Amino acid sequence: MPDSDLHKEELDYLIRYAHMAPVYFSPLRDAAEKIAGKDGSESEIQQITLNLISDMIDQGIRVGDMSAKDGEGVIPWDVPKDDTLRRVADEMRQHQDPVDFIDICWFSAI
Repeated sequence: MPDSDLHKEELDYLIRYAHMAPVYFSPLRDAAEKIAGKDGSESEIQQITLNLISDMIDQGIRVGDMSAKDGEGVIPWDVPKDDTLRRVADEMRQHQDPVDFIDICWFSAI
């Protein structure tokens, strides 16, 4: 069972990080794995990842793609939260190796 205090701690870290610089997908994956614990299943890790993203969106973090232009940052997807979560979930299911999740999206508050 995931630890709610650890979830809050990881969420707070990710939000602070997103206020300083764009955050790529790997730190979220790492946080979800930490929250799930060593016995966490892949489906549990992916659900925790979606929960973290949902909570980040609720705190004003934008989800999108990194711009190819220097200095432009993250280009938000500008879709409703449910659509964002569905898109991320679909992308996670399409990749066999979690290392490939890095291409799914970026997160930013700036």
